[in-house]
Amino acid sequence: MKSPIKQTSVDFKRNDHMIAHYATNTAHFHALPKKPAALTLEPTATTPFLKYSSAESLLVIKGKSVKPDMHEFYHAPLQRFKAELKNSNQLKVHLCFYDLNTSTAKVLFDLFKYLRMRAAGGTNVEVIWGAEVTNHEMIETGKDFAEIYELKFRFLKDSDF
Repeated sequence: MKSPIKQTSVDFKRNDHMIAHYATNTAHFHALPKKPAALTLEPTATTPFLKYSSAESLLVIKGKSVKPDMHEFYHAPLQRFKAELKNSNQLKVHLCFYDLNTSTAKVLFDLFKYLRMRAAGGTNVEVIWGAEVTNHEMIETGKDFAEIYELKFRFLKDSDF
């Protein structure tokens, strides 16, 4: 009969080997659920506040979007939004612009084309367009986007956004 001390010693070595295995073999980490991605960009004089959350399937953009090349600003966050939420059955996009330029409009054209494609594929797409009550141009811009891309927009006053 083996002594209990020896048995403990063997078990300890086996467990120690397993610990070493898990510490050096990271393949098992890929099976673990990933932490939901999030990104927040604070506004500047020419760029808006931007928040992306994969956990909420949400993209929020609010403020002035008038930097000459807005494509550079939006490229990485929108790529993440599309890639990380490609299998999501719901997308929420909340937009509230005080001012935007043609560079931003081009980015929005691409975003709304993508949202229209996802909606046609069965994804529940929620678009909220906020604008200051006195900013008739931004309100009309939102209405135009909704009509062009055949998306259901909900319109809010800036103070409700």
